[in-house]
Amino acid sequence: MSYLTDAIDRLPGRLARIRLAWQAHLLGFASSSTHQRPQRMIQAGRGPDDQFLPGHRLYRRCKKDEVIGDHLTGASIRIENMSTNWSRYSKSWDVIFDFPNYGIARLRVGDLPHNLPVAQPPGTPVAPHAFRPQHVPLPENYSHTEIWVYKADERLRRVSADTVKKEFRQIISDRSFVILFPQV
Repeated sequence: MSYLTDAIDRLPGRLARIRLAWQAHLLGFASSSTHQRPQRMIQAGRGPDDQFLPGHRLYRRCKKDEVIGDHLTGASIRIENMSTNWSRYSKSWDVIFDFPNYGIARLRVGDLPHNLPVAQPPGTPVAPHAFRPQHVPLPENYSHTEIWVYKADERLRRVSADTVKKEFRQIISDRSFVILFPQV
């Protein structure tokens, strides 16, 4: 069964919704705090793992006002430390475990931009910014991952360049895909 669910998990685009519904039905969709957390979610002394591959998926919960069509809105996307769950250590629905009426958006690690801004404002050159996932495990959510921003290989706590913010939000909006639509 694991082989079958792994194969289905790699389906592209709109088929991801079918995969999610199938897995939820077959495996049980325990997305409420009334259920015990699955063992995969518990950190249990495991440390961070930063062996990300471009095809790994990052899941983010979302609300109705954060979705347009099949994508996240640019306004809903945080620039600094955007919180996600990493597919290597979680199922997509783990991201809504305590938020059962929220939706699930998916993004691939390879979709994160590495060289922003693309469009340089005349006369105001901005040093390239890169966005990378960072595994930041939590006691009850081992897969917790944040998207960190770097400038010249130094992590930034805040991004001041408006062009970088605007381009990042647009890129993530375009490359995100809502696999479960929110009810709230």
